[in-house]
Amino acid sequence: MGNLEGEIQIRKEKIVLLVLCIFTMLLFWLGNLMNPKPGSSSGNGNPAILIMWTLVPLFCYLVYLWFRVIRSYTIKKMIISLGSLLILVHLIVAYLYQRSAFLKYREILAEAYKANFGFIDWEYIDQITTFSSIHVNNQYFNPNTYLMFLTASILIALVIIYFSQEWRKQK
Repeated sequence: MGNLEGEIQIRKEKIVLLVLCIFTMLLFWLGNLMNPKPGSSSGNGNPAILIMWTLVPLFCYLVYLWFRVIRSYTIKKMIISLGSLLILVHLIVAYLYQRSAFLKYREILAEAYKANFGFIDWEYIDQITTFSSIHVNNQYFNPNTYLMFLTASILIALVIIYFSQEWRKQK
Protein backbone atom coordinates (compact mmCIF):
# COMPACT_ATOMS: atom_id res chain seq x y z
CA MET A 1 0.00 0.00 0.00
CA GLY A 2 1.41 3.36 -1.02
CA ASN A 3 1.90 6.25 1.36
CA LEU A 4 -1.09 8.15 -0.06
CA GLU A 5 -3.31 5.08 0.10
CA GLY A 6 -2.22 4.51 3.70
CA GLU A 7 -3.05 8.10 4.64
CA ILE A 8 -6.48 7.81 3.01
CA GLN A 9 -7.11 4.54 4.88
CA ILE A 10 -6.16 6.11 8.22
CA ARG A 11 -8.38 9.12 7.47
CA LYS A 12 -11.30 6.74 6.81
CA GLU A 13 -10.57 4.90 10.05
CA LYS A 14 -10.54 8.20 11.97
CA ILE A 15 -13.97 9.03 10.54
CA VAL A 16 -15.31 5.58 11.44
CA LEU A 17 -13.82 6.00 14.93
CA LEU A 18 -15.56 9.35 15.38
CA VAL A 19 -18.88 7.94 14.14
CA LEU A 20 -18.57 4.93 16.46
CA CYS A 21 -17.79 7.19 19.43
CA ILE A 22 -20.92 9.23 18.70
CA PHE A 23 -23.01 6.08 18.14
CA THR A 24 -21.73 4.65 21.43
CA MET A 25 -22.60 7.90 23.19
CA LEU A 26 -26.14 7.60 21.83
CA LEU A 27 -26.37 4.01 23.10
CA PHE A 28 -25.27 5.15 26.57
CA TRP A 29 -27.85 7.95 26.46
CA LEU A 30 -30.58 5.51 25.40
CA GLY A 31 -29.59 3.10 28.18
CA ASN A 32 -29.79 5.95 30.68
CA LEU A 33 -33.30 6.81 29.50
CA MET A 34 -34.44 3.25 30.26
CA ASN A 35 -34.26 3.88 34.00
CA PRO A 36 -37.58 4.21 35.90
CA LYS A 37 -37.96 6.97 38.48
CA PRO A 38 -37.24 5.94 42.08
CA GLY A 39 -40.35 4.48 43.67
CA SER A 40 -42.04 3.56 40.40
CA SER A 41 -42.59 0.08 39.06
CA SER A 42 -40.23 -1.26 36.44
CA GLY A 43 -42.39 -3.44 34.20
CA ASN A 44 -40.98 -6.68 32.86
CA GLY A 45 -37.33 -7.17 32.06
CA ASN A 46 -34.54 -4.80 31.23
CA PRO A 47 -34.21 -3.86 27.56
CA ALA A 48 -30.90 -2.09 28.27
CA ILE A 49 -29.26 -5.52 28.54
CA LEU A 50 -29.50 -5.63 24.75
CA ILE A 51 -27.47 -2.41 24.64
CA MET A 52 -24.85 -4.01 26.88
CA TRP A 53 -24.48 -6.91 24.46
CA THR A 54 -24.18 -4.46 21.56
CA LEU A 55 -21.38 -2.64 23.35
CA VAL A 56 -19.15 -5.74 23.54
CA PRO A 57 -18.35 -5.99 19.80
CA LEU A 58 -18.31 -2.18 19.57
CA PHE A 59 -15.66 -2.11 22.28
CA CYS A 60 -13.51 -4.62 20.40
CA TYR A 61 -13.85 -2.66 17.18
CA LEU A 62 -13.00 0.60 18.98
CA VAL A 63 -9.82 -1.02 20.35
CA TYR A 64 -8.89 -2.08 16.82
CA LEU A 65 -9.54 1.40 15.40
CA TRP A 66 -7.64 3.15 18.21
CA PHE A 67 -4.77 0.74 17.59
CA ARG A 68 -4.72 1.50 13.87
CA VAL A 69 -5.02 5.27 14.29
CA ILE A 70 -2.53 5.65 17.15
CA ARG A 71 -0.03 3.29 15.53
CA SER A 72 -0.05 5.47 12.40
CA TYR A 73 1.83 8.12 14.41
CA THR A 74 5.39 7.87 15.66
CA ILE A 75 5.03 7.94 19.42
CA LYS A 76 7.84 7.30 21.89
CA LYS A 77 7.40 4.41 24.30
CA MET A 78 7.68 6.80 27.23
CA ILE A 79 4.67 8.77 25.95
CA ILE A 80 2.69 5.55 25.44
CA SER A 81 3.61 4.47 28.98
CA LEU A 82 2.70 7.86 30.46
CA GLY A 83 -0.59 7.95 28.53
CA SER A 84 -1.43 4.44 29.71
CA LEU A 85 -0.66 5.39 33.30
CA LEU A 86 -2.83 8.52 33.12
CA ILE A 87 -5.70 6.54 31.62
CA LEU A 88 -5.32 3.91 34.34
CA VAL A 89 -5.50 6.64 37.00
CA HIS A 90 -8.59 8.06 35.27
CA LEU A 91 -10.25 4.63 35.24
CA ILE A 92 -9.54 4.08 38.95
CA VAL A 93 -10.85 7.52 39.95
CA ALA A 94 -13.90 7.12 37.69
CA TYR A 95 -14.62 3.68 39.16
CA LEU A 96 -14.41 5.02 42.72
CA TYR A 97 -16.70 7.92 41.79
CA GLN A 98 -19.17 5.53 40.14
CA ARG A 99 -19.17 3.25 43.18
CA SER A 100 -19.90 6.22 45.42
CA ALA A 101 -22.70 7.38 43.10
CA PHE A 102 -24.20 3.88 43.14
CA LEU A 103 -24.27 3.79 46.95
CA LYS A 104 -25.90 7.24 47.05
CA TYR A 105 -28.46 6.07 44.48
CA ARG A 106 -29.32 3.07 46.70
CA GLU A 107 -30.07 5.56 49.49
CA ILE A 108 -32.31 7.57 47.14
CA LEU A 109 -34.22 4.40 46.24
CA ALA A 110 -34.54 3.52 49.93
CA GLU A 111 -35.91 6.98 50.76
CA ALA A 112 -38.39 6.78 47.86
CA TYR A 113 -39.55 3.38 49.15
CA LYS A 114 -39.91 4.80 52.66
CA ALA A 115 -41.92 7.76 51.34
CA ASN A 116 -44.32 5.39 49.54
CA PHE A 117 -44.67 2.63 52.16
CA GLY A 118 -43.52 4.13 55.47
CA PHE A 119 -40.57 1.78 55.93
CA ILE A 120 -37.48 0.60 54.05
CA ASP A 121 -37.41 -2.95 52.73
CA TRP A 122 -33.66 -3.49 52.29
CA GLU A 123 -34.21 -6.90 50.73
CA TYR A 124 -36.25 -5.23 47.99
CA ILE A 125 -33.65 -2.46 47.59
CA ASP A 126 -30.93 -5.11 47.23
CA GLN A 127 -33.08 -6.93 44.68
CA ILE A 128 -33.67 -3.89 42.47
CA THR A 129 -30.03 -2.84 42.55
CA THR A 130 -28.63 -6.07 41.11
CA PHE A 131 -26.75 -6.16 37.81
CA SER A 132 -29.73 -6.97 35.58
CA SER A 133 -32.25 -4.65 37.24
CA ILE A 134 -33.76 -1.83 35.18
CA HIS A 135 -33.51 0.40 38.27
CA VAL A 136 -29.74 0.78 37.92
CA ASN A 137 -29.52 1.56 34.20
CA ASN A 138 -28.60 5.15 35.02
CA GLN A 139 -25.64 3.78 36.98
CA TYR A 140 -24.34 1.81 33.99
CA PHE A 141 -25.18 4.31 31.27
CA ASN A 142 -24.06 7.84 32.13
CA PRO A 143 -21.34 10.28 31.02
CA ASN A 144 -18.83 8.84 33.51
CA THR A 145 -19.27 5.24 32.34
CA TYR A 146 -19.21 6.38 28.71
CA LEU A 147 -15.83 8.05 29.25
CA MET A 148 -14.63 4.95 31.12
CA PHE A 149 -15.71 2.84 28.14
CA LEU A 150 -13.78 5.02 25.70
CA THR A 151 -10.65 5.37 27.81
CA ALA A 152 -10.56 1.63 28.52
CA SER A 153 -10.59 0.97 24.77
CA ILE A 154 -7.75 3.48 24.31
CA LEU A 155 -5.80 1.89 27.17
CA ILE A 156 -6.03 -1.58 25.65
CA ALA A 157 -4.95 -0.22 22.26
CA LEU A 158 -1.96 1.53 23.88
CA VAL A 159 -0.94 -1.64 25.72
CA ILE A 160 -1.14 -3.65 22.49
CA ILE A 161 0.95 -1.01 20.70
CA TYR A 162 3.49 -1.00 23.51
CA PHE A 163 3.93 -4.77 23.50
CA SER A 164 3.84 -5.07 19.71
CA GLN A 165 6.76 -2.61 19.59
CA GLU A 166 8.60 -4.76 22.15
CA TRP A 167 7.89 -7.89 20.10
CA ARG A 168 9.20 -6.28 16.92
CA LYS A 169 12.43 -5.32 18.70
CA GLN A 170 12.99 -8.92 19.82
CA LYS A 171 12.70 -10.32 16.28
